[in-house]
Amino acid sequence: MKRVEFIKQVEEKRLLPVYLFLGEETLFQEELFRRAVAGLLTAEEEQFNLMRVSAADLEPETLISNLETAPFFGPNRIIHLVELEKAKNGLEEAIIKGLGRLANGVYLFIAAAKLDGRKKLHQELQKRITVVDCNKVTANEMPAWVKQYAGELGLKLTGEQIRVIAGRLGVDLRRLRTELEKMRTFAGAAGKLSDAELDDLLPVEPEPNIFGLIDAVAERNPRLGLPRLQELLDAGEPELKILATLARQFRNVVAANEARSQGIGSKALAAMLGINPFVAEKSFVQSGRFTLRELQQVIRRLLMADYRIKSGQREPRLELELAVVEICSRL
Repeated sequence: MKRVEFIKQVEEKRLLPVYLFLGEETLFQEELFRRAVAGLLTAEEEQFNLMRVSAADLEPETLISNLETAPFFGPNRIIHLVELEKAKNGLEEAIIKGLGRLANGVYLFIAAAKLDGRKKLHQELQKRITVVDCNKVTANEMPAWVKQYAGELGLKLTGEQIRVIAGRLGVDLRRLRTELEKMRTFAGAAGKLSDAELDDLLPVEPEPNIFGLIDAVAERNPRLGLPRLQELLDAGEPELKILATLARQFRNVVAANEARSQGIGSKALAAMLGINPFVAEKSFVQSGRFTLRELQQVIRRLLMADYRIKSGQREPRLELELAVVEICSRL
């Protein structure tokens, strides 16, 4: 199902009880979910009838129990199950089992970046549940998204400015939204920017998809990590730049790990480190996949790779590939 079809179902109040938001564009997942919540619950009902939980933290029996629990003080109840790809053993079976046990008025929205099409359970889930496409947009689609988001923010851009923004920011819509909000604040009441001001506000060039690489590394899967690394290298990204960006982001993850232990949120962390709020949020998510000891080992391995490359002990691409494999293999 396309996103526009899901939105139409929300507007026409004919939502199905269960949906799967599938794809790596988490901004789409969140926007569609917010629309569903607004269509099903009042603000007062949300505190009683909205449950959000990560698949990594949910036991199968708990899920079934919640699916069987009727709404409190209202006609509808929503369960938001995120990061299905990290589900504990038995959770997918529980979902399939629970489909026939849904209490009246209970809605289940599942979010996943990807599923393994080779697994029978994942095949069965996609057959039994309506899947909403949340894949990332393509580079050719980005100008239209720049124009749409700029219009929603009241930012008046020229055609050339739209082209420049789309070219520099890659295909990350969350990052695009953040950068446009920054521009809108700078533009003030007029809502316009000169080309020179735009050039100062935008990064000089697109950032490599380093988050995709870090996500793959965090999953401890060299079959994912190496292809992501090779995509960056084949796109012409220098080995030392990738290594530096990787090390910088893992330092952010270390900071997020410590902030989490002290009860500090992602927004406060962004302010403390002077980093983009999106980067801080992403760092918080990634920090949950590592212990502090593991993060220390990762940092040490990246420092070793930097030394070996700069001292000429090993060819840069080979050393970077070896570092990714070792980190993925739990060092």
